[in-house]
Amino acid sequence: MHRRRSLPAVLLRGARAAGAALLCIAAPAGLTAQGTSATPGVRYAAAQTTGAERRPIAVKDMFSVQRLGSPQVSPDGAWIAYTVSHTSLEDEKSYTRVWMVASAGGDAVPLTAEKKSASSPDWSPDGKYISFLASRDSGKTQVWVLDRRGGEAWPLTDVTQGVSGYEWSPDGTRLLLTIRDADPKDDPDAKHDAKKNAPKDPWVIDRLQFKRDNVGYLTGDLHTHLYVFDVATRALRQITTGRWDEGQATWSPDGTRIAFSSTRTEDPDADPNSEIWLVEADISDATDAPTRVTDNPGADGEPAWSPDGRSIAYVTTTDVKAIWYATSYLAVVDVTAGRGTATESGVPAPRILTKALDRNPSGPRFSEDGRWIWFGLEDSAENHVVRIHPDGSGLERPVAGPISAGGFDWAGETFAVQVGTLDLPAEIWRVDGLGEKPSDAAAGAGQRDGAEGDPRSGAAATTGTAKLARVTHTNDAWM
Repeated sequence: MHRRRSLPAVLLRGARAAGAALLCIAAPAGLTAQGTSATPGVRYAAAQTTGAERRPIAVKDMFSVQRLGSPQVSPDGAWIAYTVSHTSLEDEKSYTRVWMVASAGGDAVPLTAEKKSASSPDWSPDGKYISFLASRDSGKTQVWVLDRRGGEAWPLTDVTQGVSGYEWSPDGTRLLLTIRDADPKDDPDAKHDAKKNAPKDPWVIDRLQFKRDNVGYLTGDLHTHLYVFDVATRALRQITTGRWDEGQATWSPDGTRIAFSSTRTEDPDADPNSEIWLVEADISDATDAPTRVTDNPGADGEPAWSPDGRSIAYVTTTDVKAIWYATSYLAVVDVTAGRGTATESGVPAPRILTKALDRNPSGPRFSEDGRWIWFGLEDSAENHVVRIHPDGSGLERPVAGPISAGGFDWAGETFAVQVGTLDLPAEIWRVDGLGEKPSDAAAGAGQRDGAEGDPRSGAAATTGTAKLARVTHTNDAWM
């Protein structure tokens, strides 16, 4: 349910180094100060070392890499929460902690303990609390909250089978939870009655898709559904049900509706055609008949609301025959009743914004004023952060170049993005200069997308027009 993703920059290193110089790392040296502006992909002069101090990268260095991600900006724009993951050779495990750093730069502050993994950080809408997912003391994954002013974190939810995703409501009074049905085998009473050292029951497979990453074997009639959790009363209310799974759920700006992606075909394993659906947030009984928003033979997902709640941007795939090799597109659909052109099935007809752009988009998000849609873009083994107007015109690439740009978020005057380069694992950067008109030099150097002369094809798109200021220096100690 949370936002954004990226290919690790470390993987890009090997691909770029092949056929080029042997990748080397420098011995620890003084690097530039927090918040220093620079061009991604260019190593700073302060970090340059002599040839004698450089050596080829070794396998053991991979266990020194700290992997940063999931940047989340506080509502006032003053702080950035993010995750730092690393793999322990001794423990043969990976751990993830939540950290926080001032958006202007400075010393980073750890918010969760070592070897107590946490993920999916977010801020309460009032900015007072930081929330995250974690399982402690062999318990199930719950939503935990931490007062940003200090103190211990505590579990906000207490769901028997655990929580797999969450999102704060716009007014901060509720949480939208993604929860998988409870497995009868996990019933504590059933485990208590079982004989000691008795062999485990066999896995009974009766469906085409029998296993899923981060879930395990798919047995029984267990599905993932949506729930609304009241923060004050801690009451939990299920709002979707049925023999399908729901995911990528997000609140409407006014908190009355929820958009989500779900494959509700006759046989979801054989026909994985996901669509965008809507459900009212205040219904008292869970429904198996939500309102359908899209009607496309290919997969539709990653819904994002416009600020006025009238439209939803999403990622769509139209070339069904190409299967995994199909190019996906950014699309917008009007969800206001009675507006727009309907398809044969009666659902609104979408506008595909990036049809002329032969690249895959991801993670769309409307700007606060609704004038732009921001999204991630794959391009020639690089990952950029770009934006386009909702009518399909004016494609720009503010964060681009020989980089791997992943998760991004903004609030107040702060825009944060996760960026890795050829010689630096991903760190958190601040994006500056978004309000400035791109210079002629930048526009001339930029890549141009789409057909020449079509203003809506992206022909005038510019590359790397924003300035980046590095905020974190997590990997400097060993590089």
